[in-house]
Amino acid sequence: MKLNFDLYPKLMAGVAASAFIFSPAAAQEVEPDEPETVAEAPEEEESRQERVVVTGSLLRRSEFSSASPIQIISAEVSTLEGLIDTAEILQGSSVAAGSVQFNNQFQGFVVQGGTGINSISLRGLGANRSLVVLNGRRAGPAGTRGQVGAFDLNVIPRSVITQVEILKDGASSIYGSDAVAGVANIVTRTAVDEPEITVQYNQPFESGGESLSIDGAYGLNFDTGNIVLAAQYTLREDLSIEDRDFLRCPEDIFFDPNTGARIDREDRSRLAGTSLEGCQTIYHDTVIDALNPATRFVPNGVTVGPIPGYSPRPLAADRDYIGSPDGQAFYEDVLDSPLVGSEDAINKQELYSIYATADFEFPIFGGVNFDSEFLYTRRETTAEGWRQFFPIIGGDDVAPFGFGYDTSYVNPFGFGLFQPVALLPSNSEITVDYYYVTGGLQGDFTATGIDYLSDWSWSTYASFSRSDGDYATDSILASNSGDVTLTSIAPQYDPFTAAFLRGEDDAATDLLITEEVGNTIYEQSLINAVVTGPLFDLPAGEVGIAVGVEAREFEIDDTPSENSISGNLWGQTSATETRGSDDVVEFFTEVEIPILKGVPMFEELTFNGSARTFNYASYGTGDVWKVGLNWQINPELRLRYTKGTSYRAPALFELFLGDQTSFLGQAGIDACINWQDSTNENIRANCAADGIPPDFGGGASSAEIITGGGADVLEAETSDASTVGVIWTPEIVDFSIAVDYFDISVNEQVAQLGAASIIGGCYGSNNFPNAFCDLFVRNGADDPFAAFAIDTVNDSFLNVNEQVTRGIDITARYEQSFDFGDFLTEIQATRTLTDIVFLFDNDQESGFDTTDFNGTVGDPEWVANGRFTLERGDFLYTWSFDYIGEVDQEDFDAEFVGYFNYPGGGRRIIQADEVIYHDFSVQWRGDTITVTGGVANFFDETPPAFSSGVITRRGNVPLVGGYDLRGRTGFIRATKTF
Repeated sequence: MKLNFDLYPKLMAGVAASAFIFSPAAAQEVEPDEPETVAEAPEEEESRQERVVVTGSLLRRSEFSSASPIQIISAEVSTLEGLIDTAEILQGSSVAAGSVQFNNQFQGFVVQGGTGINSISLRGLGANRSLVVLNGRRAGPAGTRGQVGAFDLNVIPRSVITQVEILKDGASSIYGSDAVAGVANIVTRTAVDEPEITVQYNQPFESGGESLSIDGAYGLNFDTGNIVLAAQYTLREDLSIEDRDFLRCPEDIFFDPNTGARIDREDRSRLAGTSLEGCQTIYHDTVIDALNPATRFVPNGVTVGPIPGYSPRPLAADRDYIGSPDGQAFYEDVLDSPLVGSEDAINKQELYSIYATADFEFPIFGGVNFDSEFLYTRRETTAEGWRQFFPIIGGDDVAPFGFGYDTSYVNPFGFGLFQPVALLPSNSEITVDYYYVTGGLQGDFTATGIDYLSDWSWSTYASFSRSDGDYATDSILASNSGDVTLTSIAPQYDPFTAAFLRGEDDAATDLLITEEVGNTIYEQSLINAVVTGPLFDLPAGEVGIAVGVEAREFEIDDTPSENSISGNLWGQTSATETRGSDDVVEFFTEVEIPILKGVPMFEELTFNGSARTFNYASYGTGDVWKVGLNWQINPELRLRYTKGTSYRAPALFELFLGDQTSFLGQAGIDACINWQDSTNENIRANCAADGIPPDFGGGASSAEIITGGGADVLEAETSDASTVGVIWTPEIVDFSIAVDYFDISVNEQVAQLGAASIIGGCYGSNNFPNAFCDLFVRNGADDPFAAFAIDTVNDSFLNVNEQVTRGIDITARYEQSFDFGDFLTEIQATRTLTDIVFLFDNDQESGFDTTDFNGTVGDPEWVANGRFTLERGDFLYTWSFDYIGEVDQEDFDAEFVGYFNYPGGGRRIIQADEVIYHDFSVQWRGDTITVTGGVANFFDETPPAFSSGVITRRGNVPLVGGYDLRGRTGFIRATKTF
């Protein structure tokens, strides 16, 4: 199933041996959403290339107005806002802000690309559906672990970027797979006239989260070309949860559905009435009787039992804890450990980058441009965290339970099974080396002497990228844990001491913790060739066409540690090898036809069409298309329309991911917990039919979630998208506004359903049992410790989901010169109208309603950003803002009815007002020095607080894009040229 392109090694060797040349596919700088139609090539390029290549098109032309909406973010804008890396530039754009963006805040979670990755998800459709290209060319992904698939923005040094162009509709007919939600084209520098060095430092007003960036650039300019050499070092210090109030004390936010009174669901502090009351950090410092979980020994200064200062939790008659069997709180007021505060909310990260480009013209064959580009980045990410450790330790009488325990160890309790709940470190270190090299040739057919071909041109290039990443994680070997459910050896540490339970027993930590190291390699090779030129003339102009072919080959090789593969990691995600490759050959074309020009109501009307056919080794053939109309009604008013299809081939990890395991709590996934209180008749009937008691409280231990690839099963995703836009540029004022409506649907979506959806699909359907019921295992009634609990869930990749999103993009720009200076303002905003997810392949038949997530956490209805600048002499004054709209969702929690026995249940409220972040800066530009200073998040806007349950959060902050954890931050940036 793999095509071997023998040409790759030879071609890439030639590229590496040549001068480093800049890609010719860099898009020209135009106004946001292109209200200006004329695009001029830089003076130094005019002699070598009279026509330029634009984002979203294969055709070279001297002027361009796109039927597709394009947003442009210049490097200068990011400088004025104090942004320090590429990810901040893209993730803060209006088509990305507010939705889930993988970044340095996901330590401790399994995410695609691994800890520390920074990817871009446009319109909330996912990073794998948002293509990133570098100067119009596709570079390979980077990251660690088996789920590498998206481009890692960490690999692009901020210092070499001139602008980022975001194509805001599907473009697979132009760029191939993954361009479903849009395309981000990162445009880099073509020349450096004078050597320069830049230093930037960002310092939050509170400690934690500092940043430092140092970069330099050097250029060589010749009559026939340019060479650019650049290097950058970036340090992002970590932000610990103890550094911010809103991260220190995660709380549940529940309210009585009748009175509206706040319900204190889980009081985990002995200091009632203080700031620690209600904190839900890592529960530990406890010993549980595994045969009678209601009996637990806690540190309260009274010694009852073998641990000094620990005794069974006392009665709390003054508190209404009637939910647990003995009238106690399920979580019994254990003090939070000071160690937990060192856990990272933002990881520490260091980046080292080297970048080189060149662009030369050779007089052979009438003039041929040769280019290449080289990039190397090393990323080092350090993540500090903590975790629970709760082995089951047997006493002298465990033989009847059949564990075969080594009784040479004497349990101080002397009987039964006991479960210490301790605190242990869970740190990780990531090192990724990324290489990217590309080279190409461009020319025309003038030398052929054929007049018809004199305006035709050709280009070809090849590229190669390699990501080589090591991931080291603190792990507990099951064989050393002493857990009788996993091993029969006696423990070599004492699990029943206060020092061990609190994470302060260094000797035990050294015995239990081992650093497990895995390695991930991802390689991509590509060859591309395009021929473009005019076909013939029409009254309105010439008909242009481009025809091309592209071949890509890519492979992944992820090798976890031996203990991970063998399943010898206690309570931690295990994984087997992920190895696989795929290749594709594609043919594509684009044509542009001028229909009308220079007639009333039709200053210009142009049709654009493109198509691509592909053949993947993994699943076969397919094709996509796109059409567009660009109607310039008069000099002030332009209408545009696009409609087309896109596709996304299953990523390698979706095809070949080795089996991985993780763990989720029963309450978060089991639809049958307290099914007697459910309002869903299907759940009531089906849970009863499965023999589950109506007041079933759920299992105490987490369920094991198994994930794997879908090779030979998965099909490519397809997408239908359309946009309709209007651009108004009045002649009497320097103002422009573009309003675009978008409608995107993703069909046969490759996704994991999620454990809760699988179990809900089983019991919530009017067709029981069904295929979803085959994807999990539930314990029987005779299980001695976890009767009826969910044991395992198979959550592998399937073609089941569909997502539809609709909305409006608004871009406005205004410029005006006054006596006191030049004023400019520009605003981008996105209003999402609908974001519907069809969870199952046929929601109506399965008995489930569709869900519109618009306006919920991670999917606000409104997001916007903008800036206002005043240029006066050598000074530039800037005020910029980022806006995230309000979100509101409500979730009934039946757990209050049963387990906590709260009358009438409870409602978990997740609601937050809109958030606006304001940034102010001043820039001074001298002859050889430019200094920019300012304050980001000037008013120190804190993130809104959210409850747990239906969202993933750090502290009280959801792990979605846009919310600032650092707080008010000062920054200064200085550039010196020589």
